[in-house]
Amino acid sequence: MAFDDDDIKKVFIAGLGALAGAAILQSHHDEKRKSRAEKNDPDGTKWICELVWDLLDDWEPPDYECEDDYTDDLFRFLKREIGEELEEDDPDVTLEMRTGTLHGIPDILIHDRLVLELKLASKKTERDRLVGQCCEYSRGYVTWAIVMHWPDGRIDKLVDLLEAKSLNYIEVIPYDRVEDD
Repeated sequence: MAFDDDDIKKVFIAGLGALAGAAILQSHHDEKRKSRAEKNDPDGTKWICELVWDLLDDWEPPDYECEDDYTDDLFRFLKREIGEELEEDDPDVTLEMRTGTLHGIPDILIHDRLVLELKLASKKTERDRLVGQCCEYSRGYVTWAIVMHWPDGRIDKLVDLLEAKSLNYIEVIPYDRVEDD
């Protein structure tokens, strides 16, 4: 399973909040901080975030050596599972991998509303790169950082940094935590 009880607690600490609806969509009150997607289509953005959030709990990737392999696996998983979840009256959902946008090249862009950015290495330089990428993506899209095999302490430092810079609307979703260094 991708999340255990400790992971769920940490995800709440990462800014997901107590209410399910607020947990899935960026929970900032300042209209200026909302992404273009949230401003243009709040209901559609909430719908796609809820759909993907539920699916992420079921993603169980094998162990890979590189970040690109995890991205490819998650992309294939979401493409297959979203297709199965859609009902007859739901809109078609587009998934793009490593596609150019006005805000950079996110790992996965879903329905032009949600970006998933994966990071495997937990080194400070990769953490800083992740923050910069997510900050830029969050201008246009709801943005979630998926961190693979990071130690708890490094996840906490990432969450603290996002909070200190008022970027707590960028969700941090850990998979396969490792013992602290």
